[in-house]
Amino acid sequence: MTRKPLRIGLVGVGAAAQVNHIPALKKTAELELVALCDRDPEKTSRVAQKFQVPRYYSRFEELLADEEVDAVDLCTPNFLHAPMATSALEAGKHVLCERPLARSAEEATAMLRVAKKNDRTLMCAVQHRFRADAQLLRKFVEKGELGELFFAKAGWLRQRTEWDSDEWRRQKRESGGGVVLDLGFQMLDQALWIMGGPKVESVTASVHRSRKGEVEDSATAFLRLASGATLTLELTWGLLMEKDFAYLNLFGSGGAALLNPLRVHKGMHGALVNVTPQVDTSRNQYKQSMEAQIAHFAESLRKGVKPMGAAEEILPVMELMDAVYRSAEQGKEVRLPTQA
Repeated sequence: MTRKPLRIGLVGVGAAAQVNHIPALKKTAELELVALCDRDPEKTSRVAQKFQVPRYYSRFEELLADEEVDAVDLCTPNFLHAPMATSALEAGKHVLCERPLARSAEEATAMLRVAKKNDRTLMCAVQHRFRADAQLLRKFVEKGELGELFFAKAGWLRQRTEWDSDEWRRQKRESGGGVVLDLGFQMLDQALWIMGGPKVESVTASVHRSRKGEVEDSATAFLRLASGATLTLELTWGLLMEKDFAYLNLFGSGGAALLNPLRVHKGMHGALVNVTPQVDTSRNQYKQSMEAQIAHFAESLRKGVKPMGAAEEILPVMELMDAVYRSAEQGKEVRLPTQA
């Protein structure tokens, strides 16, 4: 007997959906993309035709009323994440939500409450965790190959031009924030995940806003971890250089590692040895990680287990985002409540 495929409806047919989500959804076995929804009916109809999706709606309520839809993939602007995820969970649908999960920890907490009450899965898109190099590096750290980590630095410095397209990203009400919530969420989540989820004790941050924007274009943050290690974060949307920089560097008592490209060195028998594992770079890492994430979401739902990137795991990251903004606003170190 063949298993019934998981049926998904996708909301918001912009670039993220067309370039990443829809191709990955179409490629995943035992998963069926059955409906699209966007407030622009012409665009939705065009995208549905292009990707051969059977149904499309211009009202979210219509998608939620579709009994053929088991789960919803939200690719909408940040301010719609909380209300749409909440309505979908209450309608009995599982939810995969683009990052950041919400505009604040308060919104994310409310979303998680609804997911628990309705016994549905709420997963945040954390495709940066599904990259082959990131997963290898996490294993190195987990096995203690780098010894005790004492310092980590993460950053994403992006060229200015790429951000001129999405108007909502520059509106505080719609985005919730600028580069911190956008690039910062991914870099911080990836760094802490690779490091094994250390507790953060305090955050000191500073943000910079260009004259025309409501939200910050650049930010730096310094995080003290409970282990005694520190993590620095550097972010900008306004880099005036010929290429972007995205990096995660880890320094430990037994070795050091860099991501992008992956390099791992260890001190062994009094010498420094390059122990970088082979990573298949022939496939587009972005596409590969997106496909791995969608497949993981589908498999978690089938098995009834918590996925990686479940809302519970993401809540502490949202709390850190809030702390970064609070520290920048107050111009001082913000201590985090000790998590039980």
